[in-house]
Amino acid sequence: MEVMMARNDHYITHFEKQRAEIKRLWNIGVKTAEFLSFLVKIKRPRNILEIGTSNGYSAYWLALAAQEFDGSVHSIECDRNRYELAVKNLAGLRNIFLHFGTAEEIISTFKQGFDFIFLDANKEQYALYLKLLTPLLRDSSLIVADNTQSHEQSVQKYLDIVRNRPEFISINIPLESGLEVSIYSPDQKKYPGGQEIL
Repeated sequence: MEVMMARNDHYITHFEKQRAEIKRLWNIGVKTAEFLSFLVKIKRPRNILEIGTSNGYSAYWLALAAQEFDGSVHSIECDRNRYELAVKNLAGLRNIFLHFGTAEEIISTFKQGFDFIFLDANKEQYALYLKLLTPLLRDSSLIVADNTQSHEQSVQKYLDIVRNRPEFISINIPLESGLEVSIYSPDQKKYPGGQEIL
C-alpha cells in the first residue's frame, strides 16, 4: 500500500536523523505515517488525540494533515526525555499541544471530545485507554491502534473489544506493524451489511 503526502522536508530530515542516532524512539514507519495523514484528510477531525508522542514524528504527520481544516492534535508522552525532545522538534507548529504524564492522568483532565484517536503507547494498556476515552468519543470517531500484528498478543484484549462490541466496526490493515482501524458508533446495532450482532 503506497500513500504519498506532501510534507516539509526540513522536519522529515530532522526526524530521520534522530531515528538513526537515538535508540528507543519507537517511531512509526513512513508508510504508516502517510496512511495516518491520509485518514485525517478523509475524516477531517477537529480534535485529534495521540497516546505515545515519542519524539513527535507521528504527531507531526497528524498535525500536517489537520492544519488544512484548522484541526488540532493533543499528544501524551510519559517519558521526560522523549517529551522534551518532542517539544523542541515540534516548536513552531501551532496546532499541536503536548502533554507530559501518563495517559491515565492526562485523559482525566480533558473536557473536549475527540474525533480521531491514535494509540501507540503501552500495548497492554490499549484496552484501558479505550475505556477511559469512551466518554470523550463522538459518534463516528475513528480510533487507530498501532502494532496490532507485531504485538498481537499484547493488544489482544483491546482487539477483542473493538472486534466484538456492537458499538465498534473494526478492520485490520496489514501495513508495517499492523493497524486496527475502528469506528465508534454507540447506536450501531448492525454491521453495514445489515447482519445483526449477537
